[in-house]
Amino acid sequence: MNETLLEAAARIWHSLGSLAVSGARIVGILLAAWLALSISRRALRVLRARIAVRLEDAEAIKRADTLSRVFRYITTVIISLISFIAVLSELGVSVAAILFKANVVGLAVGFGAQSLVKDYVTGLFLLV
Repeated sequence: MNETLLEAAARIWHSLGSLAVSGARIVGILLAAWLALSISRRALRVLRARIAVRLEDAEAIKRADTLSRVFRYITTVIISLISFIAVLSELGVSVAAILFKANVVGLAVGFGAQSLVKDYVTGLFLLV
């Protein structure tokens, strides 16, 4: 009786230990993502301020603001997706299947929205 109770307690203790390690890794991933977002936003803010000092035209300053917002959004999406995939991987979810399906959907949307993407890129080049 005591041996089975000790074995059960040991299994529970072992599973709690692995959960604690997994939880610590997830917290570490989220902290790294937050730090990367903070650093990227600060770097973009500093870069935008340096560019704004060199520009005299109000339209050029507006273009710099727009481009900095676009780059901030892109970096936020990329960092968020990477951290989300890392957390899913840490939870034991098969990330390969999700990435494959996302690539297929992205390819279909890319072909479907080809003119929209072309217009977006053209607008980005006009801003530059």
